[in-house]
Amino acid sequence: MIVCLSGVEAVRPATGPLNLLLQGREVGTCSNATELAFEGARGDVPDDLEYAEVAPAEPGGRAWSVRTARGEYILHARALHLHRDVSLALRSALPPQKAPRLRRLVWAWLPSIFASSLGRRLLLAARGR
Repeated sequence: MIVCLSGVEAVRPATGPLNLLLQGREVGTCSNATELAFEGARGDVPDDLEYAEVAPAEPGGRAWSVRTARGEYILHARALHLHRDVSLALRSALPPQKAPRLRRLVWAWLPSIFASSLGRRLLLAARGR
């Protein structure tokens, strides 16, 4: 099996070699979006599916099986491209970055400065009133 998608939408672009896109959320992951792009696809798949499980129909072939609640569809294509959104995994792998100390101090003191009468006068003077 290549991928299981939920909330699948089939998109058929008018131009380009990728003539069928299956877009949805990958089941069992926190991924925002996953897309399967078929190059030169022949076969029919409904436009809106609740669930789709994509697997090779034959070993080493150019046919893929799309199993859904409505039935199984066989797609023949030159190539299949899998695109996953990895931003959440990448963001969690990078160490958190702290803002510079001066910037943190300014943002911590700003509300108390502008809450005082002197701070309000400075703000009005800066605005040109």
